[in-house]
Amino acid sequence: MNKDRHFGILLVEPSNLLRRTVSLTVRGLGTADVTEAATYQTAQQVCELRRFDGAVIALERPPQGDTCEGLTLVHQIRLGRCASPADIPIAVLVGSCDTTLLQLLRASDISRILIKPFRVRDVIDTIDGMRERAHGATV
Repeated sequence: MNKDRHFGILLVEPSNLLRRTVSLTVRGLGTADVTEAATYQTAQQVCELRRFDGAVIALERPPQGDTCEGLTLVHQIRLGRCASPADIPIAVLVGSCDTTLLQLLRASDISRILIKPFRVRDVIDTIDGMRERAHGATV
């Protein structure tokens, strides 16, 4: 990645308050260019068209028997079915994490798992860490 190029993040979070707070703060700090998505459908569409350097994706637990759309999005990225490289850093935001989910996330090469309740600062630090690692890898 070119060191002078802005670091682009996809932020997928249904909660408007959390999504907007993180987005505005990250933009204000100059840490990254944030593209927001409130739904997984919107996120999928954006992922097909735009390249991102990292992603922060909320995983909402679906009703019994339904597919977790957040995990589906993660798998689409990892399988190279998006405009971004398949190995971009991905952090997930979850309400809880049992051993089954942890194994799925490890198998999906998730960079960081943030379990609610977390501080907004934790999400911002995660994005900043992604950017620093990306810039460090290109120097």
